[in-house]
Amino acid sequence: MSDVTIQTKWFVGSVALAALAVTLVLGRALPPMSPDDVEAAVFFALAALVASSLAYRLPRGGFGNIAFIPLLSGVAVAPSVGAVIGAGVAVLVGEYFLRREPIRVLFNASQLTIAVGLAVLVYRSSGGEALEYAGIGNLAPFVAAFATFFVSNAVMFAGVVSVSSRERFSEVLARAAGGAALVYDLIGIPLVFGFAYAYVRIGWVWSGALLIPLLAIRQMYKVNRELQTVNEDLLQLMVAAIEARDPYTSGHSQRVAEYSKIVARAAGLGPRATERVHTAALLHDVGKIHEEFAPILRKPGRLSDAEFAIMKSHSEKGAALVGRVTQFEDLVPAVRGHHEAWNGSGYPGQLAGEKIDLWARIIAFADTIDAMTTDRPYREALSTDSVRAEVIREAGRQFDPRIATALTSDSRWAEMANAIREYRHSHIPQTAERSVSRHSSADAGSEQALV
Repeated sequence: MSDVTIQTKWFVGSVALAALAVTLVLGRALPPMSPDDVEAAVFFALAALVASSLAYRLPRGGFGNIAFIPLLSGVAVAPSVGAVIGAGVAVLVGEYFLRREPIRVLFNASQLTIAVGLAVLVYRSSGGEALEYAGIGNLAPFVAAFATFFVSNAVMFAGVVSVSSRERFSEVLARAAGGAALVYDLIGIPLVFGFAYAYVRIGWVWSGALLIPLLAIRQMYKVNRELQTVNEDLLQLMVAAIEARDPYTSGHSQRVAEYSKIVARAAGLGPRATERVHTAALLHDVGKIHEEFAPILRKPGRLSDAEFAIMKSHSEKGAALVGRVTQFEDLVPAVRGHHEAWNGSGYPGQLAGEKIDLWARIIAFADTIDAMTTDRPYREALSTDSVRAEVIREAGRQFDPRIATALTSDSRWAEMANAIREYRHSHIPQTAERSVSRHSSADAGSEQALV
């Protein structure tokens, strides 16, 4: 949140007001706190403060921590407004001393206050009682409270990221709540319940010693997140290495990747498949990293037949490279087939229609759209209206007609046009890509051969 927009400030302010409202409502609705409730609230708030100090950086910015373990343990032991207040104060103090941005401090404290407050509400309303009295019978209400905590937390996180980055809410939510993150959160259920049970059975002194294993749990989360970061960074490094060979293609792969996400949604793909298409699009030109392409990419004039034949081999060479990485095996057909055409006139396999991999068909749209919306030696970038007309004209020839119809609908094309305008004014250069075609036609069929 380093560049905070007005919309982000309004969103965070709304979350803060909601946190205050939840606290006040629970304070009036729940029974008064007993001395034991106060003691439990203080203990688990202090434990959450310790956990907050062990924060780790997330792959896409921001920080994660394991403060949810003591916070949710507090919900099971003393489901009172004290648990809610303790959560907000612990995060507020912890974030402040870690010198986070004020708006981030406010959002994180408010977010967890709401999440814990809703968890207490669900716990109470589903029959949960203080763990000391109900024992193991509280497990079902606790699981419901646990799920409420993480769903509300993920929704608020996705909301602020969506508002600040202008990403689709559904995509951010899918990233936040899916994949490895979900697995690790599910592992947390017995840990949280066990920590609460230990507090009830052996007291706060001995259960406090259980904070030491939190270091190991935190390390598990941290390593998982760092591996994701390394993978994403290596991917971006690979793309940068490819584009460094030809200054005219700077930013091309990033733009194609972003446009591919819009096309993928138009094609009806879900969030996870859309992310995989995004990754495949980033790698679609990876074959050009081979040394034989270097002199051709730097050649200022038109290419000979032999040189053009070499350039056409980049998709197969790229597929071979991508296939060497286990986690990219599902991307191989998309990388190999992104220059195939619906009517069978493309390369390398002259595949036609449904025989072309769906993800490859999607990338073909994005690849060609980027070619038409960047300046060329023989023409300026085409307008978004002209590009839309070309996509419609090439439906059934170069492009999948079903996807073309969906993409060029008013609502979906407006999204694409906005993305094109944003990239033209973004930090990613929009320099002219040098043509590798022997023709200077501006039609979409020829444009696909250029990139």
